[in-house]
Amino acid sequence: MGLNSDYSHLHKQYKKVNVNSIGFEFVQSLSEELSKGTVKLPSLPDIALKIKNILEDPDVSAKQVAKVVGAEATFTARLLKVANSAALNSSGTTIKDIPTAITRMGFKMAHSIAVAIAMDQVLNSHSMGKLDKYFKDLWRHSLNVAAFSCVVAKKQTKIKPDEALIAGLLHDVGKIYLLARMDDYPELSDDIEAFEDVLAEWHTGVGAAILEAWRFSEDLVLVADEHEMLDRVPTNEQGGVSFEADLTDVVQAANLFSHAIEHGHEMEPEWAQIKSFQRLKLDEALIHEIMVQSKAEIDSIVSALQG
Repeated sequence: MGLNSDYSHLHKQYKKVNVNSIGFEFVQSLSEELSKGTVKLPSLPDIALKIKNILEDPDVSAKQVAKVVGAEATFTARLLKVANSAALNSSGTTIKDIPTAITRMGFKMAHSIAVAIAMDQVLNSHSMGKLDKYFKDLWRHSLNVAAFSCVVAKKQTKIKPDEALIAGLLHDVGKIYLLARMDDYPELSDDIEAFEDVLAEWHTGVGAAILEAWRFSEDLVLVADEHEMLDRVPTNEQGGVSFEADLTDVVQAANLFSHAIEHGHEMEPEWAQIKSFQRLKLDEALIHEIMVQSKAEIDSIVSALQG
C-alpha cells in the first residue's frame, strides 16, 4: 500500500546521521523514494484491518464484533486473556465468552489487541539473523510502553487508557519498517553506530507516515512523529499553546520509563523537569509510584498482550 500524502512527516534534513557507505546508500535510497512519492509503505495486517473496519462502525454491537473476530482463534484467546487480566478484572469474575469480554474492555482495547497480534506476527516473521535481537527488543519495548501509557493515562489524565495503550503499541512502528528494509542492506548492521543512528533519526517521521497511510487518528500520528521531542510544545484546538497533557506526553513519559526498566536503571530525578512530565504533574514521588508500585498492573498488561 502506498502513501497518499505529501510526506510532510518525512521532509526533514537528517544531517546528524553518521553512516558508512552502505548506510549512506540505504538513506539515499529511502530519501529518493520519499521525495518521489514512490515508497511502498506496509499495509495494515489483515486481522488488524478487519477489526479496525468493523469497530469504526458507530452502530456495531459487541455481538456483531464477536461474530467477526470469533473465527480468529489467536485473537479470541488473546482477547479473553486480556479481559480476565488483573488490569481489567478487579472483580475476579472470569469471562468465557467474547461478547462479554468486549463489553468489559471496550472496542478500542479490542482494537489494541488486534494491533498487538498483527505487530507480533510482523516482528516474528522478520525475527532472524543479525537483526533478530532488534526485532525482539522492539516488540518487548512496544509492549512495555503500551502498558506504561495505559497506567499513566489512567492515573494522571482524562485520556482513555485504551487509547493510550494503542498509542504506546504503535509509537515505534517506523522502526519495524526500517528494520525490515535493512534486511536488504545486511552490511549496515555490521556498523552498530551507523545502524542505530539511522533508526533513531528516521523512525519518527516514517512511523507517522505509516499511521497516516493506515488512517489512524491525528493524535496517533502525532505520537509517532513527536514522542522523542522532549522540548515539544503541544497546541490546543485554537492553535495556541496547550498546558494540558496530551497523548504524546503520555507516551513520551512511558517511553522513558520503559527504557529505564529495560536497561536496569532507576528513575532519573531530572525527569521531573521535562515539559511533558510537568504537564502530566509527574513529580518524583509519582514517578516512583508508577515505576515501582504499579509494577504488578504493568506486568499484567504486558503478559496479556503478548499472549
